[in-house]
Amino acid sequence: MFSAERVIEALRARRELWEPAPGLIGLRGETAALREAIAREIAAVSRALAPEPWHVPAALPLADLARADYFLSFPQWLTVAAHLGAEDAALERVANAADPVDEACAAIVPGKVALPPAACYHVYAALAGMRLGRPVHVSTVCTCFRHEAPAFRPLARDWSFTMYEAVCVGGSGDAEAFRRRGEAAAVALAARLGLPVAVAQAEDPFYLPTSRGRALLQRVKALKHELVVRPVSGPPLALASFNQHERFFGNAFDIRLLADGGAASSACIAFGLERWLLAFLLAHGPEPRRWPNLTARRMEDSTHERTDEREAAVVGVRNDARQS
Repeated sequence: MFSAERVIEALRARRELWEPAPGLIGLRGETAALREAIAREIAAVSRALAPEPWHVPAALPLADLARADYFLSFPQWLTVAAHLGAEDAALERVANAADPVDEACAAIVPGKVALPPAACYHVYAALAGMRLGRPVHVSTVCTCFRHEAPAFRPLARDWSFTMYEAVCVGGSGDAEAFRRRGEAAAVALAARLGLPVAVAQAEDPFYLPTSRGRALLQRVKALKHELVVRPVSGPPLALASFNQHERFFGNAFDIRLLADGGAASSACIAFGLERWLLAFLLAHGPEPRRWPNLTARRMEDSTHERTDEREAAVVGVRNDARQS
């Protein structure tokens, strides 16, 4: 296992990682190609868990976050979108200013939308007011934003990052079974990538004292688990989270079950792409020559799966023959 400091230093030295601003990173070269390869692996797992793909917007109304009690829980992370006002005089000042950056900041008008802190909020808002006759399984991906300064660490804790999410909305049994399937699928993915992981019970960092009860509830009921890697130095790195929301979002967004009219339950499986990339580099090192060939490994896994299916089919035919 390599240290995060050594990995990031090597990527910077090769100019494959750069930071235009605190918490914002760019990747290029072989590291960017590796990121895309890992993204394909995660996307395949997410789609297998939730076969209905959604493309979600790049922002969502603040009113949707308020409906989800976000401001009571995580206001410390929020990034709000804004735009310049339409007044000619203000735009003229920006255009002609010696320092247009400061002038533009002075002319900003709040847009009443936020850059998403998680992908799943889009799903609950889109299902608001619906009556479900069967469980809904949605997979999506979006760029998310959590402003966690001064704790920014490249690839581990960025202001902007990529989140793949698989979401289930349905009955309580559907949601819990989905969460367990997601946990098993994430552990299997980590094994394919050669990552030493463990599943740990976790809790969200609620902001207000009035929300502390939710953290206690998560611990008591074991509603949140994370897939973690433990680097040689620094805190554990959470690669994925497995979240059981019970009926919270069903009640918040009036999503109900057609069968009995009760509030729907939900669960989500979230994968942070940049953290999976970092975990891969921690496990295999920053030098491309040491990286396993993910394409070859996926082809090998697929071959094994087809072989297992053929063997199972042969056994089934033999059993049928014996019974007849």
